[in-house]
Amino acid sequence: MRMLQSVLFATDFLPATADVQRVATRLATVFDSHVTLLHVLDPSLTSPDGLLHQREHAAVCMRELAEQLALYKVMIDESAIAVGSPADVIVRKAQEIDADLVLLGAGGASRFDRPAGPTAEAVLQHAVQPVLAVRPGAPQAEFHRILCPVDQSAVSQRGLQNAIRLARAFQSHLVIVSVVPRAGWVASALETGKLKGATDEHERQWHEEFDQFLENVAFDNTSWEKEIRIGVPHQEIAAAARDHRADVIVMGATGRTGLARMLIGSVTRRMLQHLPCSLLTVKGADVVEELSEGDVRTINLLMGEGREMLAAGCHAQAAGKFRQVLAHNPFHLKALEGLAQAYSKLDRAEEAIHYQHRANLLRHGLR
Repeated sequence: MRMLQSVLFATDFLPATADVQRVATRLATVFDSHVTLLHVLDPSLTSPDGLLHQREHAAVCMRELAEQLALYKVMIDESAIAVGSPADVIVRKAQEIDADLVLLGAGGASRFDRPAGPTAEAVLQHAVQPVLAVRPGAPQAEFHRILCPVDQSAVSQRGLQNAIRLARAFQSHLVIVSVVPRAGWVASALETGKLKGATDEHERQWHEEFDQFLENVAFDNTSWEKEIRIGVPHQEIAAAARDHRADVIVMGATGRTGLARMLIGSVTRRMLQHLPCSLLTVKGADVVEELSEGDVRTINLLMGEGREMLAAGCHAQAAGKFRQVLAHNPFHLKALEGLAQAYSKLDRAEEAIHYQHRANLLRHGLR
């Protein structure tokens, strides 16, 4: 099982980078993620001499970014500078490192969204991994409020499962919204007047499907609410995000109404620039997976071994056991505290402080 072990942070070093950096730091702190930094030089935008100058400048910026992340104990696996079509390079790099999440900026403050061909849009469409496009200018790093649009399809159910897991991880409030689209047969019936009450019947059926869709969802202790809107889906989703002051929209990448395509597709390719918050799309891979019974048994065994080794003074071995637990579940409070204790005994003060800080975040809330 994987939980954001590997994050690809694609950056263009423009002002939006600071917002993406805050989100990367937050995710790495909560999930203990390893981060790969990537900057792509587009040869179509400059001359060979200009490309050389840009590479030198990018190397300086990359070192500065890595140093800033290191201040927050973010683990950097690689800092890469590549040449090519940005979207293609980002998608290939994500596959190469087997990333669990692709993280990049989106909006007018980012070169990724130049009118000639928005890179964020292309990555959202083509990456196999979940993609988080961070909207600049808002404090979304905490993920206090999550909006999840659903259309009662299996794909949107996957998006909802991920939204619930993220809401649990960040102790967020989740808003689930379903938009009743204006079906073609309803419009025709209203124009001809041959089917009285067509709109009411269409909306009633949608309400019933929405309620049935939510009946078997395990929300447990998640704070959540539901809402139904009527109209053009992508417009209503954006309006809901503004009304609820959402920090991020989490959604399946396709579905019966093609919600993601309407948000990022060619018909509304400018929509991403006007979203009031960040957008996380989920395709074949989950952002955060549930623990299986086998994982739970393994965790219990490792925790028992770790405690015994800690009590026996085998601090390095105990640390190894606790780290194995966190590889299964990065939110295991006792493993975080045990690892902090083991590192303290090993005189590795910085690492002890890092894991005790993560434990304190979980114990007292992630706000």
